Amino acid sequence: MKSVKAKPVRASRTKADHDSADARRGIQSIEVGFALIRELSLAQSKLPLKILAARADMSPSKAHLYLVSFTRLGLVVQDVVTQRYGLGPAAIQLGIAAINQLNVVDAAHKHLEAVLESTGVSVSLSIWGNRGPTIIFRLDGQLPVPMSVRIGFVLPLLSTATGRIFMTYLPEREWRSIANAEEAIAPGRLARTLQKVEAFRSEGITLTESETHEGFFGISAPVFGSGNVLCAAVTALGLSADVDLKPTGPVAVAIRDAARRISRDLGCNMPDLGPPAPVGGSK
Repeated sequence: MKSVKAKPVRASRTKADHDSADARRGIQSIEVGFALIRELSLAQSKLPLKILAARADMSPSKAHLYLVSFTRLGLVVQDVVTQRYGLGPAAIQLGIAAINQLNVVDAAHKHLEAVLESTGVSVSLSIWGNRGPTIIFRLDGQLPVPMSVRIGFVLPLLSTATGRIFMTYLPEREWRSIANAEEAIAPGRLARTLQKVEAFRSEGITLTESETHEGFFGISAPVFGSGNVLCAAVTALGLSADVDLKPTGPVAVAIRDAARRISRDLGCNMPDLGPPAPVGGSK
C-alpha cells in the first residue's frame, strides 16, 4: 500500500502579524520617489533635473523615471522651454485639501465671516509654512485687494502685517534665515521691525500701510492654539483710504477680537486674552 506523506501544517497568522508585516514592508519605491516631491516643495522655483536629482540623493536617470510617472499623475509639471520641473496641479489640489482639513480653518471660518460682515474688508488666515507665512483661507470683501494675495501665497516677513505677527511670536530660529534674506534686499528693514516688536505685543496687532502694495493696508492679530502656542494669524486687507487704521478703529478691534475667539475655540487659555468684545465694538 502506497504511503501518503503528510503536508506540514503552517501556523495561522493573526491580524496583528499581518499588520506588523505590512508596517515593516511598505512600498519603498514610493518613499524613495517622494524625496523628489519634497525637494520641489522646498524649492523657491522650478529646478533642472540634475539639481533636483542631487537634492533628492539619486541619479538623474533614476529621478527621470519617477518624474515621468509624477508628470502623468499631475503631481509634477515640466516647463516646455527650460525643461525644469515644478509641482503640478494635482500637488496643488492635495495641498488645498490638506489645508481644508486643518482644524484651525474650521475654527476660524465663522469668526472671519463675522469680521467680513461687520467691516466689509477682506480677511485671511495664514499659517507658518516651510517658506514663511502662507495664506490658507480667505474671504473677499467689497473693497479691492491685490490679485497676488491668494490662497497658497507666501507673504514677506518684514513688510506685511501677517509676517510681523509670526516674527513677533515665533522663536527667532524659525524666522531668522527668511528675515536675513529679506534684509539683504532691503537693508535696515529688519532693525526697524525689531524695534516695533514690543509695541506689536502690547497692542495685540500689527499694521502695515503701502509696504508691499501702494495704497493698501494690512492689520493682523495672532491666533494661539492648545498649549498657548502661536498657530496662525488673521489679517484684514484693503484700501487704506477707505478704513480707519487706528489701533482702536473698528477693523483693528474686529480682527483682534476674531483672533481671541478662534484662539479660545482651539483650546487656548492665555489669561491676557480677556473676555471677547462684540465684533466691531470697543476692546
